[in-house]
Amino acid sequence: MRRIILLSTVLLLLLGSLCGCLPKKMMVIPDEESIGEAKTFEKEGLTITLTDEFVEQESQLGFDAYYVTDFCGVVVLKEEFSLKEGMAEESPEEYVNNVMKNNGHTDITAQHKDGLWFYETPSSGGNFVRSYSYKGSDAFYIVQFICRASDAETLGDTFYLWAQSVKVK
Repeated sequence: MRRIILLSTVLLLLLGSLCGCLPKKMMVIPDEESIGEAKTFEKEGLTITLTDEFVEQESQLGFDAYYVTDFCGVVVLKEEFSLKEGMAEESPEEYVNNVMKNNGHTDITAQHKDGLWFYETPSSGGNFVRSYSYKGSDAFYIVQFICRASDAETLGDTFYLWAQSVKVK
């Protein structure tokens, strides 16, 4: 539960560090083929297919996985059911709503598309974050896609495709 509450604080720190590695002018992504070949990453019971443009980096902010390229970043946070009584019985919808509530996001609504629960938040520094939740056998996972707000529309469909590739144990 403590990690859920700290998510906003950690996310703001991450965005600050991510902004330092993103170029001032983001590349325009005209189509999916222009952003590299498919590459699958696996860590902490989660697999995700991104592209070979991504590099896995060690997270200094406590995330379970951190992947970055010059146009966006992806972070993974694993929340084991043992962190909160009754967590194992929550649905992905309940979980994402609890995360939003615990992080003070009362002005946004969880969205649902093709079985995926997510929410979007603009954040300080002109960045955009889309957070997806997944339920595994012993934990929930939050996968956050982060880019500059000006690139959110261009990358939105790509984030959704990458989110569909996520598998959890």
